[in-house]
Amino acid sequence: MSPRSPRRFGALLLAPTVSLGLLGAVPARAEPVDGATATVSGPVPVTADSYPFMSADGPEVPPIQEGDPIEADLAAHDYVEEEFLLEGTAEHPDAGPVPYLTRMVVRRPARADDFSGAAFLEWNNVSFGQDIEIDWFLSHEYFMDEGHVWVGLSAQWVGVDALRAWDPGRYGDLTVGGPELSDAPAFDIYSQTARALRAPLGVDPLPGFGVDTVVATGHSQSAGYLAEYHNRFHPDHEAVDAFVIHGASTALDESTTPVMRLIAETDVRFRAQSREPDSEHFRRWEVAGTAHVGHTEYRTFAPLIARENPGTEPQRCDRPPYSRVPFHYVLNAAYDHVIDWVEGGTAPPVAPRLEWDDATTANRDEHGNQLGGIRLVEHEVATALNHGDNTGDPFCVLLGTHVPFEEETLRELYPRRGGYAAQVLQTVNEARREGYIRHEDAHESRRSALEASYPWW
Repeated sequence: MSPRSPRRFGALLLAPTVSLGLLGAVPARAEPVDGATATVSGPVPVTADSYPFMSADGPEVPPIQEGDPIEADLAAHDYVEEEFLLEGTAEHPDAGPVPYLTRMVVRRPARADDFSGAAFLEWNNVSFGQDIEIDWFLSHEYFMDEGHVWVGLSAQWVGVDALRAWDPGRYGDLTVGGPELSDAPAFDIYSQTARALRAPLGVDPLPGFGVDTVVATGHSQSAGYLAEYHNRFHPDHEAVDAFVIHGASTALDESTTPVMRLIAETDVRFRAQSREPDSEHFRRWEVAGTAHVGHTEYRTFAPLIARENPGTEPQRCDRPPYSRVPFHYVLNAAYDHVIDWVEGGTAPPVAPRLEWDDATTANRDEHGNQLGGIRLVEHEVATALNHGDNTGDPFCVLLGTHVPFEEETLRELYPRRGGYAAQVLQTVNEARREGYIRHEDAHESRRSALEASYPWW
C-alpha cells in the first residue's frame, strides 16, 4: 500500500446505528479459481490521428453548457493511461463458447511503488449508445489521490459496435458477439479481465504492481449487469473481492462477498425499495437530493462526448437540470469503506434511508427537498431545490433538478452569516464523523459552502 494512501475509516467511524450483529468478520476474499483468463496485448499505440475513445489524454475538449468542463489531469497526479486488447473465448450456460476481442483502458500510477494495492474494474455504461466511464468521471480525483488503479472494460456489444464505427482503424476488429446473444458473453469477459489484472496472459498491463484487491464497479445499466453477474456468475468465478452497485435496484442474492449499493434520489421510486435490509455483507446508502446523472459527472463526460461526436445536442428539460448535491463525495467514502471491509473486516456504517409519506410519495420539506437519507451540506443547509427528477427530453428523467431559492427565502433561512456558517460546519462534521464523507471531501464541501455571500450579511 502506498504511503500516501492510508485507510481512513476504522471502527471508530462506524455510525452509532450499526449493531454488533452487522459488523461481521473478515469477509471472504476472491480465491484463485480455475478459469479462463483474457490474453492481453498492447498497449495500443496513440498517434495524432488515433487515441482511446473519450481518452483523458485526448485532444482539447469544446465548451459546454451548464458550467466549465472538468478534466482529469493525469499528469498532475503522475498517472498514465494505456489501452489494451483482450482476447479469448467467453463461456455462457445458454450461449456456449463465444470468441471475443475487446479492449480495456487502464489508468494507473506511473510508478508501481505508488500503487495502493486496489484495482477498480468498471463495467463501462452503454445507455447512451457508447462507452461512458461514469464512475471514473465521478471519482477520478479520488482514484488518483489514493494511488488506485482504475480499469474500464468494454463488455457489451452496443459499446463495441460504437467503437468500431467511431475509429475503424483502431477498433475495427473488436467483437463481443451481437444482439442475438443479448450480451451473454459479457459476464465471462468480465471475469477473464479481472483475472488478467492479477495473473495476465500475454502482456502484463500492470507490471510490478501486485494487485491485492479487485473491486467491481459500475453505474446504472452496468450496475444492473453487475448485480446479475454477482448472483449468477460470481459464486463460481470468484474473480473479484467486492462490489459497488451504483444507481440500480436489481435484486441481489445473499453472499459472503462485500456489496455496497449506492443510490441517488432519482433511483428510489418506491418506499418499498428503501426497505432493502442491510446485512453482514451488504450495505445500502441513499443520498438525498442527488440525481442519477448530476452536475459533476455531466461537466466531466459531456465535453468528451461533444469532442467525439461533434454536433451533439444537450437534453432540453422542463426544469433546470443537474442536481448540485455532490454524490461523488459519498461514492468516494463508499470506495474507502469497501477496501477496509475487504482488507480488515471493518463493515461500513449503516445509513438512514429516504423518507416517504406513502408507498410512492416522497416526504419533502416546504421547499420540495426530500427528507431522510444521507444528507450532505448542499442539501441539508439548502440554498436551492435539488430534486432527483425532471421531465422533458427522454433522458431528462435521470438528470434531476436544480432551482436556486429566491432572495426572500434565503433571507428568511439565513438572516446572519454566523448562523449559516454554524449550520454548515455542524452538517459537514456530522457527515464526516458518521463516515459518509471523507476528510478531503469534507474540507472541500465546507470550503465551497462557506464561500457563499449575500448582500444582507
